[in-house]
Amino acid sequence: MSAKDKNITGSQKVESKLSDFLSRYQRLIIVAAIAIVVVIVAVCIAVSVMQGNEDRKFNELADLEAQYASFYSLDSQSEEYAAATGSFRSSADALIASSGLDSYPGAKAALLVGDLAFTAQDYQAASDSYASVAAAQSDSYLGQLAMMNEAACYENLGDQTLALELYNEVFDTYGEDSPFAPKALFNAGRLYVELGDTELARATFEQLTGLYLAPENGGQASEYAMMAEAYLVTMN
Repeated sequence: MSAKDKNITGSQKVESKLSDFLSRYQRLIIVAAIAIVVVIVAVCIAVSVMQGNEDRKFNELADLEAQYASFYSLDSQSEEYAAATGSFRSSADALIASSGLDSYPGAKAALLVGDLAFTAQDYQAASDSYASVAAAQSDSYLGQLAMMNEAACYENLGDQTLALELYNEVFDTYGEDSPFAPKALFNAGRLYVELGDTELARATFEQLTGLYLAPENGGQASEYAMMAEAYLVTMN
């Protein structure tokens, strides 16, 4: 038998075995194929639903921000303002509950709730909202913003020591590249002055001017660095 005939015979055997396998397990193969298709369809539907839910939450946040912006045109002592803020709080609470503070929509909604309380001079309620966002969003811009706002609340509550700790925490945690670093350092220096610790105040203002008065990358000097420089002049 030639090598060619041997190859043909071998191929026929493989085809025969494959045909026999397909014939014997045809039903099982069809069931498995259907199951795979069902799984793929289910995954596609789940992804579509999740994306739809995410879009819905961002739309709810946009509506919430529009509600908040409308407060500026209302008399804060009017019944209309009270009704509008009540509706806003209900919507915000629902969005926070459905999204969670670990999501952008939920965290931003909580920040807006804090902002509304701050505007109403309910600084303790505002600080509670900001603190919850700062904890849940510790690795994001929102977390840094919330911590700065929380510090401002404690200043208004008369707790300068806690406010100072928070300003220092912003800089110590997020470093000199944080967008809030210059402001945090300036506020820390200012509070050291108010608390009578001129040595730490001077050191903080010098650190601020050293980092942000003449940035190495050629950028503009920070306004907080310029204010710190003015403070240093008065302290000499």
